[in-house]
Amino acid sequence: MLESVRQIIQKFNLIPSGSSLVVGVSGGADSLALLHVLHRLRQHSGFKLHTATFDHQLRGDAGAADAEFVKTTCAAWNIPITVGQTDVKLLAQEMGLSIETAARKARYDFLAEVAQTVDANRIAVAHHADDQAETVLLHLFRGAGGRGLAGMRLLSPVPHHPELTLIRPFLRVTRAEIEAYCHEHNLTPREDSTNTDTTILRNRLRHETLPYLAQLNPRIASVLAQLAEISAAEDDFLSAEVEQIAQTHAIFKDDHVIINRESFRALHPALARRLIIQSVGQLVSAQDRPDYIHILDAVEMGLRGGHGTIALLGNGLRLRVNYDALIIEYENRSAPPVNAPSLRPDEELVIQIPGVTQIGSWKLDASLIPLENAHVRLSIPEGTLVTLRTRREGDRFAPLGMGGHTQKLNRWMINRKLPLALREHIPVLCVDGQIAAIMIEPQWIVSEFAAVRTDNQRVVYFHFGQNS
Repeated sequence: MLESVRQIIQKFNLIPSGSSLVVGVSGGADSLALLHVLHRLRQHSGFKLHTATFDHQLRGDAGAADAEFVKTTCAAWNIPITVGQTDVKLLAQEMGLSIETAARKARYDFLAEVAQTVDANRIAVAHHADDQAETVLLHLFRGAGGRGLAGMRLLSPVPHHPELTLIRPFLRVTRAEIEAYCHEHNLTPREDSTNTDTTILRNRLRHETLPYLAQLNPRIASVLAQLAEISAAEDDFLSAEVEQIAQTHAIFKDDHVIINRESFRALHPALARRLIIQSVGQLVSAQDRPDYIHILDAVEMGLRGGHGTIALLGNGLRLRVNYDALIIEYENRSAPPVNAPSLRPDEELVIQIPGVTQIGSWKLDASLIPLENAHVRLSIPEGTLVTLRTRREGDRFAPLGMGGHTQKLNRWMINRKLPLALREHIPVLCVDGQIAAIMIEPQWIVSEFAAVRTDNQRVVYFHFGQNS
């Protein structure tokens, strides 16, 4: 297996010479074997390794023990390591996500943060051929097209962090080969009990659906992996074709895309659909791309709709038909919501504590005495400068529940599906220039450093209200 993985890495240039690589390791068989293989290969391949292990705090002591196991293993193999943790249940509640989605997001945010800290531009994870089969089947059940059936790639952007590259050196290695490798090299991986929980759809596919399908075709996992490779090649071809079309017949702006209507009408339906998908991808994250029915509606409107016709694309986006152009834009692009406190772009106000700050027709009460109707309470040391402003280029903050790890404010707003017009006006509360909280009616998103945790902290209570 070592030689097979080495050839895959070399053939597809997964790890360029001189690279620094972060490896995500949970302690299970897949990731432990990956770390061991990369540890052996680095001695002759000229790349650096840094391990990152993450406790989702979903399994109590077992999760902490897994992290400790990885830490001990890295010490024995002389590999530097960063350990992170996040209360994923709390994160899921705050962001309105499922536990699985919140865990995935927190994990990739952590890996990206580690990569940025150690100056690495690639992150390796241990997805393998059986994982690929499950992914393709999962996408098939959800009605995916060619892009979805392509499953996972050997190289792809890191979710929510496109500046980093995610590599999967094990994608053509089977689970059986990995288990045999662990046995051969006396590796003793940890067992995650949640992997047998069939209330999780992926686990149900793994333990029930795929074994059943294997009775009909023992090679079902290989067949699905083959389908993924075929779909990936065809998807790459379509993407390249649409990229050339877009360069000539589309204009991409920060908050909208303009497509020449005459050129759009001349496209093959497959290219027309893909042009809509890739145009939307310039405005929202991959997870927020439109459903199939929305794409069909948009194509139909683009072909036959009259001037002013609108097709909704979901996630706050629409396609609007003009006389000679199709415009993909935010539904409420023209103005922010009126029933919420907002600031003018680049506006900044100094907040008096205690005191009342006027913001147009709104006011912000800041009190050292508990307010019955307080929206939020924050830990703010005495003598600090407290300001209220709008977002700025390069803003980062560490939302509560992310274990102190920061993320770009603009990307966070996009992930929460906030329209561009609203993003320009959202009040951001800063303490000595550091983001302490973000006000999104009717709640505040609190940063890790401003959370109230002990009784001896100086607590300030805030309430937004309209002037009477």
